[in-house]
Amino acid sequence: MRSLFILALFCASIFANTLDEIRQAGVIRVGVREGRPPLSESNNGKFEGFEIELASSIAKDIFGDKKGEVQFVAVTAGERIPFLKNNKVDMVIGTFMITQERKKQVDFSLPYLSVNFGIVTRKEDQVKDFAQVRDMRISIEKNPNGSMTERYLRKEKFSNLVYCKNTSECYAMMKDGRADGYANDNIIVLAYAVVDDTLEVPFKNLGAAEFLGVGVQKGNQSLLDFINADLIKLSKEGFFKKAYEDTFEPFYRGTADKKYFLLDGIYNML
Repeated sequence: MRSLFILALFCASIFANTLDEIRQAGVIRVGVREGRPPLSESNNGKFEGFEIELASSIAKDIFGDKKGEVQFVAVTAGERIPFLKNNKVDMVIGTFMITQERKKQVDFSLPYLSVNFGIVTRKEDQVKDFAQVRDMRISIEKNPNGSMTERYLRKEKFSNLVYCKNTSECYAMMKDGRADGYANDNIIVLAYAVVDDTLEVPFKNLGAAEFLGVGVQKGNQSLLDFINADLIKLSKEGFFKKAYEDTFEPFYRGTADKKYFLLDGIYNML
């Protein structure tokens, strides 16, 4: 009997919190990324950025007149799926690209942002064409499940990929000569060319457009349905346009055109 009781406790601990349970508890836990401006970063212990504004808006609508608390939980790329599976967070809004492989493990909302791949290089290297960068040492973040960036580069016959733990290390490798460039989502690499004027992004929109979505534990239908409805509502209220103007435009200083990122046109059809 004791073993059955322990097993029951274990199973209960990993089941997702439903929409009603989140409302009753008055707390929603959101997995977010650190060091990803203007999407998400922590300044003096406070998270801010485009995805933080999105998470806060969804949470506000979830709780309505009953004020609730949003707990932001920093997650790495490799932790996003395990944290959802093990009920450590209720949803993830952290540059979470929607893929068929990931959809086997977690459920995704409608997309809220479009991204392509980009490569940042040193200006002094004067990179002009794609053939030139194929043979350079390009750093990418190591993901135990493989990343979309790595799959794209290997498909394009990049022969000298080097791994790093996170965006900061990828940047450091390029600065100290261990790598010649850094590849990631264009919203990430464009940021480094803004904060460091010795860098440039010769290739901003590589590959087919991919989409970022809100991730929830598989089968948590009540929460997923609410998020989808709320994304449509927020779009029609002008949230995404305003959030973009408040975060992307001042950060990228005109180097990131919103037509490549925002999906309001899709939401208008719904």
